[in-house]
Amino acid sequence: MGDEKQRSHPIEKSASKWQKLARKRWIYPAVYLGFAALVLAAVLWMQGGQENAGPRDLSGVNEERSAFDTNDESVPVLGDSEVFKVPAAEDSGVFVQKQFYDTAASTEEQQAALVFYNNTYYQNAGIDYAKEDGSSFDVKAAMTGKVVKATEDQLLGNVVHLEHADGVVTVYESLDALEVAEGDKVEQGDKLGKAGTSTFNTDAGVHVHFEVRKDGTAVNPLDVFNQPASAIEGKQNTEAGDAVSNPSASEGTEQKGTESEMDAEKKAEDDAKGADEGKSNEQNNNEQKSDQQKSDTKDSQ
Repeated sequence: MGDEKQRSHPIEKSASKWQKLARKRWIYPAVYLGFAALVLAAVLWMQGGQENAGPRDLSGVNEERSAFDTNDESVPVLGDSEVFKVPAAEDSGVFVQKQFYDTAASTEEQQAALVFYNNTYYQNAGIDYAKEDGSSFDVKAAMTGKVVKATEDQLLGNVVHLEHADGVVTVYESLDALEVAEGDKVEQGDKLGKAGTSTFNTDAGVHVHFEVRKDGTAVNPLDVFNQPASAIEGKQNTEAGDAVSNPSASEGTEQKGTESEMDAEKKAEDDAKGADEGKSNEQNNNEQKSDQQKSDTKDSQ
């Protein structure tokens, strides 16, 4: 019995020591710090082993499957995928018959970009395409868009307006026939009609007048080809009625001045509306006269 009590004393003393130690406030933070030091030492040891390792053999890697090519310039993932094209087939043989009227161009170039109609010189608000032999050709959509106007104009021929993104509209005039209607959605390269003639520019013969407008302002189509709609910036052209920069351009005319071709289009629309209103008023007057005559006839009887 005495021996068993003696053997239990060391165990009891050891347990009491751990209990006393556990009651100390600093014991647990010390244990945590010690564990963190061990983890940090292990991480540093592993990193040191990787730095000492030799270069990795990449000879078996297939470069074509790589998401990046360090040899080529980077290409943006987001952006416009469609750019403006000439409104005719590449093999149609068309050429630029009359250039856009550019205020920064030379006097000779500005004179060549004027359209003479009704004793007035008009600044060409777009470019005119034609063929050397004067024959007709298919007119194509320069970019995907929505048809917001497709009508016959007495002055400009058949006209189509396509609406695109970023406030850009393309205009196609002097069409012989229309292949689209207002509200249609057309893809780039779709046929809009065939090149024809117009009263406004009889000297051009069979041609198509093509414009690019940014927020209602005409820009030079030659400056926007192969660019997306988002890259087009509006450039203010000279206002209607400004004096001709080249005096010889207005020689022999009663009215010496220039106007924008867009103004001519607006005038044609206003004239057409005025003519319709005149016909309507005349019809109403005729009906009133007829009713008055019938009434007079009844009274006389």
